[in-house]
Amino acid sequence: MASDETIHFPADYSAAREAFRQAAKAVGFQQSGHALAVRATDGSELSLDCAYYGAANPEAVLAVSSGIHGVEGFAGSAIQHRFLTHDFDAPRWPSHVGVLLVHAINPHGFANLRRVNESNVDLNRNFVAHPDGHEPNPGYEELHDVINPEDLEPETEEACSERIRAFARTHGRERMQEAFTRAQYRWPDGVQFGGTRLEESPSALTRIAAEQTRGAANVLWLDLHTGLGPPGQLELISEYAPDHAAFRRGRAWFGDQARSTLAGDSVSVPLSGVIERGLERALPDRALTPLTAEFGTHDSGRVFWAMRADNWLHHKGELDSDQGRAIQEELVEVFCPKDPAWRTSVVDQGSALLGTATKALASGQAAAFSLSRR
Repeated sequence: MASDETIHFPADYSAAREAFRQAAKAVGFQQSGHALAVRATDGSELSLDCAYYGAANPEAVLAVSSGIHGVEGFAGSAIQHRFLTHDFDAPRWPSHVGVLLVHAINPHGFANLRRVNESNVDLNRNFVAHPDGHEPNPGYEELHDVINPEDLEPETEEACSERIRAFARTHGRERMQEAFTRAQYRWPDGVQFGGTRLEESPSALTRIAAEQTRGAANVLWLDLHTGLGPPGQLELISEYAPDHAAFRRGRAWFGDQARSTLAGDSVSVPLSGVIERGLERALPDRALTPLTAEFGTHDSGRVFWAMRADNWLHHKGELDSDQGRAIQEELVEVFCPKDPAWRTSVVDQGSALLGTATKALASGQAAAFSLSRR
């Protein structure tokens, strides 16, 4: 194994896609994909690429997806590439367990260095019944003009910072985090926009989940993310209550790394429209265990300001400018730090995570849990 694990990190989306496909081919994975209607700026194809290995009718499937938040795909792709090139061993792979890799759920965001897709939709807020499933976000509504300013001039930024500090003093940090991170469905040009319809990528993903898990009774789905939490620290976020069967499986397999947003001890607050909801609809009557594997990067305030600036840039700024390039560079940094130690740590932890997941499914531990949803 190469000592420098940063070799797994791609230079850009096209390099990531090519490396993923070549690595999957080399170890005998069956490949498929869904090409999006939208194309890259150079006219090339953008695609959700899938790779599967295992039985035609597996008892259990480990699914690992990356890039639902576009630019976060750098780390997710690196973990998938490390698995394919260094960790996967076909002769020793358990015969009753299938493994499914879904690369770049949001290829447009990945290719254009954004978290959102071509419609400014956060795809991990898009898995709802539109419009009836749109939940209100009163904190966002109160701070909308602060989160989406007209300019980024120093006096504007200071005024916005004071409004945010005042909101935090009045409502507390948790309410502030809810305002910043939960979906909003009112402003299409705003941050955390959840969309008005199911976007193409989420629709394709639900079909992929239903088809490519091949009827397995037990499905452990790990969706790879970066941004929340202390730098380099991994948390497995569950959107289920602690007494839910899916969370109990996650805690049994991964210990305290598995945290419930509903228990109040997670780096994330409860969210709506997330991938878990889409997987539930795609995989009814399965023992489904969906977890968000979140790797911390920088201070949460820095991450928020970078997202806010990126949204301003694409709606009110000038991409081809020194300011535009600086904003894009900062967005990449807060979701994929340049620090080699961070990158090595993330790939190593990702490798260990997939190893633990494989052992859990191979041992038949999933069968010890009821298929009931509660």
